[in-house]
Amino acid sequence: CLPPHPQLHISTIMRAANIHTADDSNPVKVWYSGLPPLTRVWWTLSLLSACFVYFGTVSGSTISWSWPLVAGRFHVWRLVTNFCFVGTWGKNGFNTLISLYMLQQYSANYERNAINTGGGGGLPDYILMLVIIAALQLIMGTCFLGGYFYGTSLYFAVMYVWCKSNANSDVSLWGFKMKANVFPFVLMALHMATGGDWTMDALGIASGHAYYFLVDIYPATQGKDLIHTPNWLIAFCHRRMSGGAYVPPAATNTRNNNMRAPGRVNPPNANPGG
Repeated sequence: CLPPHPQLHISTIMRAANIHTADDSNPVKVWYSGLPPLTRVWWTLSLLSACFVYFGTVSGSTISWSWPLVAGRFHVWRLVTNFCFVGTWGKNGFNTLISLYMLQQYSANYERNAINTGGGGGLPDYILMLVIIAALQLIMGTCFLGGYFYGTSLYFAVMYVWCKSNANSDVSLWGFKMKANVFPFVLMALHMATGGDWTMDALGIASGHAYYFLVDIYPATQGKDLIHTPNWLIAFCHRRMSGGAYVPPAATNTRNNNMRAPGRVNPPNANPGG
């Protein structure tokens, strides 16, 4: 459960999403349509799961993580659905609302400028990051925590990577400004101080830092990339989004120490399956 955000209203969400349009007659529609595609899908599924569980349409036990059921009964949907639940309504409804807000804010921010691992810092790089971090969380969570839902932990990891990538940016909490690189730790400390469940925060920080190490710290110090976005994923995303030929993107993440950013900006194969 995340602490209340000081500016939870539509205008803040609109500014965070950097949406500018002349037609502001329906701000919710403008905000929603302005979300990046993966963030929009993830946020929508999280909202629907909160509603479905609250009204009894879907049981929480049906969408929760369970390795025995995945391995023994082939409940493969649990690999995804547990990450699309950040809480339900009722007595914990406000915490769920805060989680949904934080999810769309930091997921959208990162998706628009992801660390380049081959796709130019766009959607395919973000998809690969979520897959890697989700796998790390399921492994660590199953071995050490025994949790059933990792949605809050996943968006906390995304927030952590964004904060590391924008370490000198200013963020605010309840009107107090701080540098982005300390923001995740402040939130976790608040959860600890208020008796909240900080273990999911810690898992998000650990998995997020593991990913950041692999795509940023290690390439910067060793001069070798470890993670590359597959060409078939780059090609798939560009076909879905543009419907035309692939246009090589420009790398959006650069360093100030004259070292190259990690990843490659490679065009996908014309025939990824060949």
